[in-house]
Amino acid sequence: MAVSRLDRLFILLDTGTTPVTRKAAAQQLGEVVKLHPHELNNLLSKVLIYLRSTNWDTRIAAGQAVEAIVKNVPEWNPVPRTKQETTSESAMEDSSTTDRLNFDRFDICRLLQHGASLLGSAGAEFEVQDEKSGEVDPKERIARQRKLLQKKLGLNMGEAIGMSTEELFNDEDLDYTPTSAALVNKQPTLQAAELIDSEFRTGMSNRQKNKAKRMAKLFAKQRSRDAVETNEKSNDSTDGEPEEKRRKIANVVINQSANDSKVLIDNTPDSSPLIEETNEWPLESFCEELCNDLFNPSWEVRHGAGTGLREILKAHGKSGGKMGDSTLEEMIQQHQEWLEDLVIRLLCVFALDRFGDFVSDEVVAPVRETCAQTLGVVLKHMNETGVHKTVDVLLKLLTQEQWEVRHGGLLGIKYALAVRQDVINTLLPKVLTRIIEGLQDLDDDVRAVAAASLVPVVESLVYLQTPKVPFIINTLWDALLELDDLTASTNSIMTLLSSLLTYPQVQQCSIQQSLTVLVPRVWPFLHHTISSVRRAALETLFTLLSTQDQNSSSWLIPILPDMLRHIFQFCVLESSQEILDLIHKVWMELLSKASVQYVVAAACPWMGAWLCLMMQPSHLPIDLNMLLEVKARAKVSVEGHNVFVCSAYNY
Repeated sequence: MAVSRLDRLFILLDTGTTPVTRKAAAQQLGEVVKLHPHELNNLLSKVLIYLRSTNWDTRIAAGQAVEAIVKNVPEWNPVPRTKQETTSESAMEDSSTTDRLNFDRFDICRLLQHGASLLGSAGAEFEVQDEKSGEVDPKERIARQRKLLQKKLGLNMGEAIGMSTEELFNDEDLDYTPTSAALVNKQPTLQAAELIDSEFRTGMSNRQKNKAKRMAKLFAKQRSRDAVETNEKSNDSTDGEPEEKRRKIANVVINQSANDSKVLIDNTPDSSPLIEETNEWPLESFCEELCNDLFNPSWEVRHGAGTGLREILKAHGKSGGKMGDSTLEEMIQQHQEWLEDLVIRLLCVFALDRFGDFVSDEVVAPVRETCAQTLGVVLKHMNETGVHKTVDVLLKLLTQEQWEVRHGGLLGIKYALAVRQDVINTLLPKVLTRIIEGLQDLDDDVRAVAAASLVPVVESLVYLQTPKVPFIINTLWDALLELDDLTASTNSIMTLLSSLLTYPQVQQCSIQQSLTVLVPRVWPFLHHTISSVRRAALETLFTLLSTQDQNSSSWLIPILPDMLRHIFQFCVLESSQEILDLIHKVWMELLSKASVQYVVAAACPWMGAWLCLMMQPSHLPIDLNMLLEVKARAKVSVEGHNVFVCSAYNY
């Protein structure tokens, strides 16, 4: 069977060897819509399959394909109907009464109490898939289940090395059926989609019912038309087709051979009249499909749905939910209702999603992170009242015991603050107290998001919430004592600290302890494995040095030898040119702030070791005795208070 160029593009989208190849295929799919806009729904339905793929790269490429496709779709901006053209008294009622979710009927606490958590999957991959399960013997089914489970868990290699795995789980574990008593005592939970439909949505409005009737009539008309055309045409030719039908298919297929530079399109009838007759946003049905996928048990499907919605809203966020043949006021209301419905669905994901993948030294929550980005795009088009209602729900998430829920709530607040700078005067005071609590959270990943949420609004924080800045600064300085290479919040806390210290008024009003005590807490992060942490540590030192004049640098003299040694060693070991340039700036600033006699006294004892480091052959490892290594911080008790002590090895 011949493969068309369109099929080859989708194959590349799924199996491309490099991200560049996949992205090129995605861009080509966007060009297809530009040349053949009537193929929009067909292309999106195929891309949806790849948005649900279990492969990460395929989902990312499918998101790029959605972005390329919707960029070539004209903005949906129907001409509003004048108020004088209203033919029914119930027209406004139909537009205002809707089955969409709204904040007045939504209760996030009830969802948390009764909604089932969204995990990595529903566990179906560990079940035996029997075509005729009723005919399979129970013992045989358990044996097959045991074999499948051992393979999935990697235990099938145990026999090869002489290790028995029979006792790890028995037949009762594989054939567990809950008793009726257990079912009675168990707290009932519902799937998210079912709970939302039953608890927070009313029945279909008159507008929705009329819309469903119109769609049913149109599809029935289309089916009858197709049946007539099928009877009229012959098996292998188009001689018996109506002229209009033959013309449409010829324009799509005959003029585009597989060897030509254009893309061959499947033989599908032109669906543009159907879109026009429905008087609806062309991307409405695709967005509804993605919204349903947000609550899929598989995290890959949820991630793909969030990615697709994000790309659509970037290009068409102003058009969602609008219906033709409506007044301007009705369109505005329809748009806000659609945005509100989508926001609530994203909030439900924050509340119920529990999937997290631990990569390197931090947790990766792809579903919550992607949905938070989508939320930021939605809030960009939402009115101020809707933004505040959204933030109110996010604040409720921060009071929950599950760290995943607090993590999701802070992610939403992070993007809300970054996107809606126009209402920062009212948003920041509302959320700042909870963010400060997040900085002191017991979970390190929650602290990381709390710090990251303040980075985009540092300037507003300094000028609008000045009284609270000293406490935040001291919290960040204290947090440095508990950070190491494995804590996820290191990068965010160092970045926030360096950003705040760039404001002179912050240094003047915030430091309750001497910089002689505080600055050595930065030493370990000069040797951190993550380059952005090393850069933030250098920027912190440069900021502290550049904002102090030579007369007020008395705090520098006691720690000058250690600072010189750390920066010199850092320069020898660093490989990034950008960071090397920053090291040079810090070194020159340090020499300009310290008096010459103090620099000579601090540097002379270590000049021999520095020369040895400079002459180190590139093919030989550096002697560890020549390096300055920060020891683990020890906590000692001084007069009833816990104090962290940081020391270093001498070379």
